[in-house]
Amino acid sequence: MITALYILAGLYIVSLFVRRGLTLAYVRTLPPLPKEPLPPGTLTIAQAILSGDPLLESRLAENLKALKGQTFRWLIDEDDAEAQRIAEKLKCPSLHVKLCPSCPDATNPKLWKLMAAAQKVQTPFFAVLDDDTTLSEASAAALVEAAKTHTVATGLPCYLSRGFSSHLLAQFVNDNSIFTYLGTSRLLPPFTLNGMGYVMRTEELERIGYFKPILNELTDDLALATLVLKLGGTIHQSAAPMQVQTGVRNIRHYWQMMHRWYVFTMLLLQRQRISSQAMIFLLHGLPPILMVSMLVLAIATGQVSVWLPVLLVCFYLTTRLHFLLGQIIALPSAVAMMLMGDQPFSYLLLIVLFLRGSLLSSVQHRYFGSDLHRPLISLLSELIQPLHLIHSLSSRAIRWRTRLYKVRDTNDFSAA
Repeated sequence: MITALYILAGLYIVSLFVRRGLTLAYVRTLPPLPKEPLPPGTLTIAQAILSGDPLLESRLAENLKALKGQTFRWLIDEDDAEAQRIAEKLKCPSLHVKLCPSCPDATNPKLWKLMAAAQKVQTPFFAVLDDDTTLSEASAAALVEAAKTHTVATGLPCYLSRGFSSHLLAQFVNDNSIFTYLGTSRLLPPFTLNGMGYVMRTEELERIGYFKPILNELTDDLALATLVLKLGGTIHQSAAPMQVQTGVRNIRHYWQMMHRWYVFTMLLLQRQRISSQAMIFLLHGLPPILMVSMLVLAIATGQVSVWLPVLLVCFYLTTRLHFLLGQIIALPSAVAMMLMGDQPFSYLLLIVLFLRGSLLSSVQHRYFGSDLHRPLISLLSELIQPLHLIHSLSSRAIRWRTRLYKVRDTNDFSAA
């Protein structure tokens, strides 16, 4: 059993450095981000808005402030009084509001709205941005620059949080998005895009039929990516961050959102080759299983010291109070205790957690501009990922804010 524990720990550490290496290798292939600001009148930002998120007004206002010289088109349901109230409160010359009739059954409500906005664009570039996502001027400029030579350019989601449930959701996004979007792109050409935000040249809208060919696809990001590639286009995965913040009311709400994301991920993987599925599983699906297996086996075989919780707290405080101090003191101390202690696996576990936290903190600081890593909540988020996977395989009913859908396939769904 001891050998199995060391193998699991070794595999987990290798997975960390492989994903980090792939990410760095891919980013080295990207052109530098533009330093010039985005010229006024360059971009039309279309946002399909649906009320129900307590942070909706603040997120929309932040975009209007950040991209003052650009055109906004807000697409709101005719019966969404709250969204209409927000639009009236935030109205400005650059904002155009369109009230949309209810979409037919088995039709993607976001694409239904975007189809109307896409035919009225008068700027050189067109952006789609979720209503809980903000795009800085620097990130917008980077995506516009990439869209000059690619069919569509997409950014990197960075989740902001407030409250335990929101922190749990944010750690899942922030711990995985860099490796998933950037690292995977080093091995596989992008076959999907981040639906929270992307940019394309306006002439490309006619080429994709103004979203009409994919109206009956539930996963709009996967559907658009598939259509673009089918038409011979290209997708650019940028390192430009896009900040996302959603009001997560409680654990139940968190679970519903995670379930929706996992169901969409399963639908995405179903369309890929077996080799691609295996590669994605090894890179992103296996590490949480390794972590859970390692902890469960260690506890079951009595290889975890009774002092481990105390050591974890001290370890956490040391590394969070001063990261360099943690590198100089905490890691060598854990290595020494592993070599000389009675229960060396406890200290090996500390080393694994230290390497995990250090690596995630460093890549987030590099690509998000700040360290958003919360070690304990991050670990909890990883430990429950296998539960989300099992749930997504056993249930295909998802909740999307106020709407409930029964999903059978990406183009086979109905209101539940």
